[in-house]
Amino acid sequence: MTVRRIDAGAGSVATIGTGLLDKAQDVLASPSGRFLLVSSPGSAPAAARLRRALSGSLLADLSIDDREESKTLETVKRIADAAIEAGLRRDDAFVAVGGGVVSDIVGFAAAIVLRGVDWNAVPTTTGSMTDAAIGGKTGVDTPAGKNLLGAFHPPRTILIDATALETLPERDYRAGLVEGFKAAWIADEALAERAEKRIASLLAREPEAVLDLISGAVAVKAAIVSQDPREGDRRRLLNFGHTLGHAFEAAGGYRALKHGEAVAWGIRGALWLSRRRAGLAEAEAERVRTALERLGPFPAPERQRSALAPFLARDKKATAKGLAGVLLERIGRARVEEAIPIEEWLEAAATVRI
Repeated sequence: MTVRRIDAGAGSVATIGTGLLDKAQDVLASPSGRFLLVSSPGSAPAAARLRRALSGSLLADLSIDDREESKTLETVKRIADAAIEAGLRRDDAFVAVGGGVVSDIVGFAAAIVLRGVDWNAVPTTTGSMTDAAIGGKTGVDTPAGKNLLGAFHPPRTILIDATALETLPERDYRAGLVEGFKAAWIADEALAERAEKRIASLLAREPEAVLDLISGAVAVKAAIVSQDPREGDRRRLLNFGHTLGHAFEAAGGYRALKHGEAVAWGIRGALWLSRRRAGLAEAEAERVRTALERLGPFPAPERQRSALAPFLARDKKATAKGLAGVLLERIGRARVEEAIPIEEWLEAAATVRI
């Protein structure tokens, strides 16, 4: 088994390979040696392997719903109450097992319980392995929008075991691949070229192709996070496709689209803006569209102006002049464009192919 360790920025280390779940005791970090495990029904096989590996070290074992609509303060309170009842100390650590929803919730709970304790991320979906578990952004949604409450609280360790993907439902697997491709398109032309050529292998879940995409995406995000841990400037590049994506997701009530599916549609809209504002060549835009088509098909988003406009207006990046967005100049190179009028975002949303 080949194991790769990557400095994931902000004090985190990502350990990537196969079979790591069964050796978790050697990878996960806790000053006291005690862990509070939080998992989801969808991550049950991986959680079972972790329980065996951490036998005798578990302070508590909690299951939470991993649907986006469960990403609320109420769920955080449930975790906090369980941790305090179990006798959690400042030198103990959480372990979050599951997709991006689980890592967002557990990371936020770890940030505020006892004014902050360590946590470890064990992503079990393609989206969380390539994006959500990396970088330390944690938080929950409100009725007004996605991730409006949260904290920067990086995990001590990120354990990525590609074998956890073997039981992931096909729709979740494909949606999560979008985040890996996103990282390549914004900052690693060579990774993008390899991934585009290997789409058939990726869809077949061939380990070599999967590990190459995951490792490459983690390296891209880690490099960006290291330069800008609190999203003051360069880290905003990671939001490629997310401005419209979050609006599509919210307009569907967080039920119609998986996060990666919403980002895929958001990328399509961002390509239109990139052609208009950043000089992206049509041939390169078509490369990205073709890859997204092969990764799909993805359910169509809600595109009504009346549905999208309120969420765009409340986006964290919105100002009186408009909404900042990430545009591609070419594959492997992106930039942040400040204050794009919301009207233009709505026009971009109307152009995405269905």
